[in-house]
Amino acid sequence: MADKDYTSLLGKSSGTSWGELAGAYLTKGKKKDKKARNILIASLIFNAKEAQMQSNALKNLKENDEQKTFQNAGITNKWNAYNKLMEEDESYKANPNFFRLQAEQQFARDNANFPTGNKLLQSEIDFKNKEVSDLEKALKNIHIEKIKTGNITKRLSKEEFYKPFEDYYKGRQEEITSSDNVSLVHKAWDKITNREDKKILTDMQKEQRLNEATRGSFGYLLNPDEITGDAAIAQYKPTEMLVSKGEAASQILSTIQNESMAKNLITNLKQDTYSRRDLQDFITLTLVDFNPYVEKYNRAFEAYDARNYPEGNKPKKGEENYPDYIERRNNFADIATGLGNETTNKIKSDMYMLKDLRQNPEKNKDIIKALENRIESYTRSDKEKLLFSLVASSISDAENRVTVDIEIENGKFKDLNDYALSLTKDLRSVYNITD
Repeated sequence: MADKDYTSLLGKSSGTSWGELAGAYLTKGKKKDKKARNILIASLIFNAKEAQMQSNALKNLKENDEQKTFQNAGITNKWNAYNKLMEEDESYKANPNFFRLQAEQQFARDNANFPTGNKLLQSEIDFKNKEVSDLEKALKNIHIEKIKTGNITKRLSKEEFYKPFEDYYKGRQEEITSSDNVSLVHKAWDKITNREDKKILTDMQKEQRLNEATRGSFGYLLNPDEITGDAAIAQYKPTEMLVSKGEAASQILSTIQNESMAKNLITNLKQDTYSRRDLQDFITLTLVDFNPYVEKYNRAFEAYDARNYPEGNKPKKGEENYPDYIERRNNFADIATGLGNETTNKIKSDMYMLKDLRQNPEKNKDIIKALENRIESYTRSDKEKLLFSLVASSISDAENRVTVDIEIENGKFKDLNDYALSLTKDLRSVYNITD
């Protein structure tokens, strides 16, 4: 508000101006006397006093407006918090599952790596249900406590919420600009008529009035909600999720299409529960030790060579087309043995392409990113099936076994099982298969 707006609130002064008084005195000429001089001096003092009163009122008006502006931010924050609480309360009354949905959304935000799409393990289902239920209960309790603390029994409109605030500052303005605060005549008249019995408020009472005006009782709504202990969403750790024997059998059947191999794996399940890594390692070791399966891979390799290189002129190690030969031969064997399918072959092709593109990362950065995203989107089941097919083809490849046997002799690996476990670990990292 500009100064002229403040001064307009003070009204017209009841005193006489200096010019009017001086003119009246000087027109008396020789007739001026001590009495007239005293009247002039008294009037000047009177007007100076009123001017000071109006100056103080103007100063107080400005301070009142500044305080209102400052306090307005605080009450706006309280209104926003109150309004959010009321909207939340209405949603909860309309839908008893409101806080359940809130908890599930929070779980999804805090555990973006939680598996989706595939059939969840029972341990994963139990983990999620507990975390969501604990948070739901905490959110509901916090909400009920907020309603109770504020003794909130009805929904206030924004106008109703702000009314004590507006009334307070309007009253302060009227008090500052009241006639007895800007005019000595009115102040004197109040004394004469015994109207100066206004209640003088203590500092504590003034503070209480301001607190009520600014909805101080709702200040607690600005405090952050504390979600701690069991109520807080725990971090999902795949290593802590356990596969039951039944779930392990189900995963084996969906991964290993070879009936005799799957039966052998299921028969040899000894533990009641497995971590995913333990189950992967168990399948890997069984693949290595199950000679009929390795032999089936060897027969598939031979069948591929006989069909495509009947004259025995298959590519040799070190030749330019050797990698392409190995990829196509292994894909054929994967499907023949039941460890692979079109999807696993597609993943392998994407990985080979990604490896080549990374030779020039700056030039190929866009397609590299697209391939990485596509590989990431493949299901865990397909990635695990690919992992086992790569291990199986590696230990079944006669030429590769020669190299592995030399590495075992040189102490790089303890035995073939150790090599297979090491390869499985590396492949987990390459294909981003969580434990």
